[in-house]
Formats: sequence, structure tokens, C-alpha cells
Amino acid sequence: MHLNFSSLLSATLALSLAGLTAQAQTTPAIAWSSRVLTVTESAGAVSLPLSITNPGTAASTVQVVLQAVGTATAGQDFTYASTQTVTFPAGATGPQTLTIPLTDDAAAEETEYFVLRLLNPTNATVTASTADALVYIKDNDTPAPTAARNLTLSLLQSYQNGTPFASGAQINSAEIVSYDASTKRLYVANSVGSKLDILSLANPAAITAIASIDIKPYGSINSVVARNGVVACALENTNPQTNGSVVFFDQNGTLQKQVTVGAMPDMLTFSPDSRYVLTANEGEPKTDYTVDPEGSISIIDVSGGIANLSQANVTTVGFTAYNGQEAALRAKGIRIYGGLAHWPATTAQDLEPEYIAVSADSRTAYVTLQENNALAVLDLSTKQLTDLRSLGYSDLRQPGRGIDASDQSGDVLIANWPVKGMRQPDAIATFEVGGTAYLLTANEGDARDYSAFSEQVRLSASAYKLDDTAFPNAALLKNTSVLGRLNVTNRLGDTDGDGDFDEIYAYGGRSFSIYNAATGAEVHDSGNLLERVTSTDATYGAIFNASNTYGEAPVRKNRSDDKGPEPEGVTTGRIGNNLYAFVSMERVGGVLIFNINNPASPVLELYANNRSLTAGTGDLGPEGIVFISAADSPTGQPLLLLANEVSSTVAVYSIQASVVTATRPGQAATPLLAYPNPSQGGPVHLSRPVSGTLLDLTGRPVRQLSATAQVETSGLAAGVYLLRADDGATTKLLVR
Repeated sequence: MHLNFSSLLSATLALSLAGLTAQAQTTPAIAWSSRVLTVTESAGAVSLPLSITNPGTAASTVQVVLQAVGTATAGQDFTYASTQTVTFPAGATGPQTLTIPLTDDAAAEETEYFVLRLLNPTNATVTASTADALVYIKDNDTPAPTAARNLTLSLLQSYQNGTPFASGAQINSAEIVSYDASTKRLYVANSVGSKLDILSLANPAAITAIASIDIKPYGSINSVVARNGVVACALENTNPQTNGSVVFFDQNGTLQKQVTVGAMPDMLTFSPDSRYVLTANEGEPKTDYTVDPEGSISIIDVSGGIANLSQANVTTVGFTAYNGQEAALRAKGIRIYGGLAHWPATTAQDLEPEYIAVSADSRTAYVTLQENNALAVLDLSTKQLTDLRSLGYSDLRQPGRGIDASDQSGDVLIANWPVKGMRQPDAIATFEVGGTAYLLTANEGDARDYSAFSEQVRLSASAYKLDDTAFPNAALLKNTSVLGRLNVTNRLGDTDGDGDFDEIYAYGGRSFSIYNAATGAEVHDSGNLLERVTSTDATYGAIFNASNTYGEAPVRKNRSDDKGPEPEGVTTGRIGNNLYAFVSMERVGGVLIFNINNPASPVLELYANNRSLTAGTGDLGPEGIVFISAADSPTGQPLLLLANEVSSTVAVYSIQASVVTATRPGQAATPLLAYPNPSQGGPVHLSRPVSGTLLDLTGRPVRQLSATAQVETSGLAAGVYLLRADDGATTKLLVR
């Protein structure tokens, strides 16, 4: 046989090329062009493009199945009657689009979402980890929260007690402020500057410095409280894990006495009857966890006078009686979780007192245990702990409890999620309504994050594995535009002990709560109201959930993945017949005021802030908050103080009732007259002495009056002014 080598070579080469072509050809892959989309419910429809790579010579199909994990309802919020099939024609390279009609209903709702999954492809593959797509539906019927505005908050001054930063390092702060009505002085815990700053509040619009006391010889200052000329400072030791102290000064900052308390006293307060000074001794561990002191509360009996004070007047109450009860406490919802694997913390070591509020009768102290999400109750007559209570978890699946969970989602998307918020309050206050005592908490949240032990992790972290049964859409939840950026704890949620997480727990409630003091029953939780107020504010909505970095422009939503606005401080105050709650927010800044005459249904009065929208200036990082009643105020008018830690400023606000009310129900205030009126710029005489405020037409205070029958108008611009007396009387004043 004659062999044709040329033909044989050609045939062999053709077969080889065909084999290579077969090897190079891959199966088509179908995927969502975008796994997260946002649409307003009034858009009519949402279009979801699907893409294909490596299209084949035959058509490819995939089924799109609605998942049962969303909050939007098919048939009510959108139309999706049955599974749909998307077909890519043979050789098609362009996308195919799935269009889903939306229903523009009239219901006021949080942002809702639905999830679609790609299943059962033919002549194609789908990657399981990217098979899901989520569609956010933004509601267009929910109005911004309505503020009653029965009060007006006017900024009198933002006083800076020192340059806050130098060469990028913080050198001064104003973390806590206390007011002594007997001396009309402010005492500021400047923890970064290691100073106790003493200021005069005689004129709230022009604060003056009196003294600055170097606190380093005594330790590191954490807090201060002043009353009747007595100034007490909580100081942690230079070795923070050893016992700290409380140092007593007179009104001028002269040392009087020093006593020892527990480790790391973080906060202190007077009892209402002035008999006791109490400290919350946090007892945090050393960062390498080689030392973990016990948390405690110290009770200092000062009834015998500071001159006679000795260590014998100090009782420090710890939690050793609860050692060995860790399992029972965890079953109650109290977090006992610190320590290392070979050296777990005892209950006494793990409980970390943060803040104290004392009942009006000075018999009971309520102590927040922030990291533990718990509250301790202390009987001051017996100096014994009587209860440990869990403060509960906010179920973010419930209506009104949703959060804006991602810093990368673009829009503000306050939605419900399968997450529980650990309330973990910082500050706490007590108040009474109708003879019933209540507790008010600022649910900030806090994580333990040390070199040897850290519980904080991003939900998207590979080490944080979600249980497949509890979270069938785990891969989608880990998307950074969904929950992937959310900080969660890795020390809670593995309910069956198999190494994955069956429940998700995030830090903070982003809310304030009200509890019955006697029973611990939850009376009210504000849910997502703080985020709704700040996101829709006409001015500060532009920096919603922004951080408080000094000298840097605020970035909208960059704290949404952490703890949102971070409610930090709370206090209460009575103005006339109304009782108000004041809630400060550490990150976005400012204060919200609520009428709490009905503790089960607080009414939003207003939101005020004083920071730049474009620069890292203004009041940043409110930590301490103080209400000064009209009776104690140097102006005879209620004041509100915010100590701003980052900007090292003390903001002083004047509070006025926006609606003139009578001195007593049914009784009109005595008429008020001014003369000469118009004024030529000199003194104006009043028909009777009053305390009050002279306001310009914008509502800005320009003069404060205190029991005087004369107003000085020199220096005022020509125009019309309103004189508002504290007893409700008003009169107009014309200056030429």
C-alpha cells in the first residue's frame, strides 16, 4: 500500500486541532450582572439583567426562583406569581433581562427586600455562592418623624477647654462635665490632658476659665461630679488593673481627701440625698489578658463631711457571690464570656460596671454592665447586690426595629434583618411618673477587643460561618452591600455548639430603652427612631451615621456597619409640668429631646446638633450630658450641657418653651411692659423684675436676664426683638 504522508499529516493535524478546540471550549456560565439592586416602590418595575460567559452553540436556560427570606411580599409589594425561566439563545453574548412589576402601595414601611435564586441551568452552570440577588424596595410613603417642637434649644456657647489635637495626636478632651449650682461652676474631666478644668458658668454665653488642675499626681481622670462645693474625681491607677481612687477637692481645686476604690473607676455620682458618692469600677483586663481584675461598685459615705472622710467610709461591693453561676446567668441572657480558653473569666472578673443611676429616695443604685448586656441592682441600705438582670436583645426582624446595616449600600436602607441587637447600654438615668420608678438607658453597644482576645468580627469574615439551615442565603448576607460589613460578636450565636452560627448578634440597640425599675420589664424601646430622625433631618441628614473624626470631613454612613449613631448619654429634666428625656449620640453628634410624661409612648420634641457638614469641626463626640433646672440655672432658665470628648468642647444650650404657657394652669402671667420702646440703644426699663431671654427674630438669644427690671440694648443691631420671661410673659422691643 502506498501511504500518502501528506494526507495523513493533514488528517492527524485536523484531529489534534479538533481535540484542542474541544478542550478549550468551556460550559457557559450564567450569573446576575448585579447581585444587589435598589429601587423605589414608585418605579413601576425593576429590571434585573443576567449575563452569560462562554456562550455555547446551543441555547442556555436558567430558572429564577423566589426565596422565602425577604421582607417584601409577593402579590402586595411586587408581582412574581411563579418560577420564571430565562433563555439565552445559542451564541448570545448580551445580557437577558428579567423585569418584575412593583406595587406602589400607600403603606408606610421600612425598606423591604426580596431575594431571587438561579437554579436548574441547562447547557450552563451557576455558581452556588453567587446564585442569589437581592432587591431593596425603598418606601415612598413613610414620612420623616414629626417633632412636636414645644421646646426651643438655643446654643449659647461652645467653649473649648484646650486645643484638642496637635500633630495628629489628641492632647485635650472634655469627656464629662458636672455643674455645681452652689458655685455656678463647671468641672470638666479632661482625661486626655490629665487635667480637671474649672470653669465659671455665671454667664452661660461667656464661660470663663478659673483653674486647670494637673491630675497626674493622683492618677488618670475618668469622671467628675460636683455638689455644694465638693468636687469628686474618679481616677484609675497608673497601673489600670490595680485599685483606683476617688480624690476630693474643694470648689477651687484644692485637695481635701483621697480614698481607694476598685479597679478602673469609670464613672461616679452623688446619691440624691448627697450622703453617698458611688463609683462604677469597670475592672477591664490587661490587653494580653494576663491580669483581669474584678468589677465592682464602691460606696463612699460622705455624710460626716469630707474633712472627716477616711478609708473606713468606703465599702466596695463585688460580684464574687455569683461565681459558679455562669451557666445560669447566660441562660438569663447575661453575657459571661471573657478570658482565655485555658483561663476563662469568673463572673466577678467578667462583669464590668459602666454607669450608675440612683433612685430618687437614695435607696437603690442601678448599674449598667455594658459588655455583659446586663444591669446590677444594689441596695444602698444593706450595701448588697439584690439582682442581676439581662437587658434583652432588640430583634431586628420586627417592624420598627430595622437598621441601616452597611456603609457600602449607597442609599439609607433601614431594613429588618435576621439579627439581634445587643443593647449594651452606656449611660442610665432614673425618673418617676405617677409614683412609678423607671430606668432610661442609652443603648450604645461595646465590644471587647484586646490583643489576646477579640470578639469583634465582620459578618463577611470566612471564620464567621453561618449555619446553612438557619441562613440558606448566607452567601448573599455576606455581601458588603447587605450585611457583610456589619460588626458582630463571635462569642454568641452558636446555639448547638457545632462551630457555626445559628443566630447573629450585633453591637448596640441604636436606641434608648425605658424599663420599670422595680420589675425590670421593658416599657419602651425607640427602635430605629434615632436613625430615622437623623437620616431625614433637613440639615444633618447629609451626614447620617457619620463618624466624629476631628479635622476630617464627615463621611455619610461610614458608621452604619458599626453601631450607627451610638446613643451614649441620657439624662432627664422637668420643665413646667412636663418631663423630658435627653439622649446624646456620640458619632453623628447632637441631642434628641423626648417628652416622657407617658413612659410607654415618648414624644419626639426636637433634634439639635452643632457640627460642620463639610469639615471636622464643631462639637464632636458628645459623651457627658447635664440638665440644669431653671431653679439652679444662673439665668433662671433651663440649660443643657454637652461635653464633647473629641472636639474638647462644652456646648451650652438654653431651653425655652416655644408655646407661652401660664405660670399655673388657668392663670395668665402678669403682663410685661418695656419703656422706652422703641429704644435708642440704651437701657430699657421693665414693668417688673423678670428672668428670661431676649431673642432676635431668628430665635437666637442675645441677652439673658436674671431677676432684673432692666435690659441693656447698647450694642444690639437695629430691629425687632422678643423678650420672653420664664413665667410665660412676653413683650416686643424695637431697637433703632
